[in-house]
Amino acid sequence: MVAQIFTNANNFDTVSINLGDTFVIKLRDQPGEHLYSKDEPVAETVWEMQVEEGIKLLREEFIPDVPDTKTVPGVHEWEYEAIKPGTWEIEGTYDIIRFGGEEKFKLTVKVI
Repeated sequence: MVAQIFTNANNFDTVSINLGDTFVIKLRDQPGEHLYSKDEPVAETVWEMQVEEGIKLLREEFIPDVPDTKTVPGVHEWEYEAIKPGTWEIEGTYDIIRFGGEEKFKLTVKVI
């Protein structure tokens, strides 16, 4: 079975996932954003995800639009498994260093 895929279009949605099933969140990411930091600039993904206990992270990967580069935009993927019945939240923040502010992503997952 193909895992369900959620994107920014699902921001603030509530979804149902069967216990034991996996799902993927794919969000655009811009590692070069860190180059605008006043701290020592580093090229790394910007999204930081927080997950509650009923959801387990299986895999995290950044796929740049241009292969073998570290500062170009791309897609950040997280693959999760539903490991405990209940309602759980996945929340992400993305600091926009260049222009200030932040972007948020939130998905409420009902594990049934």
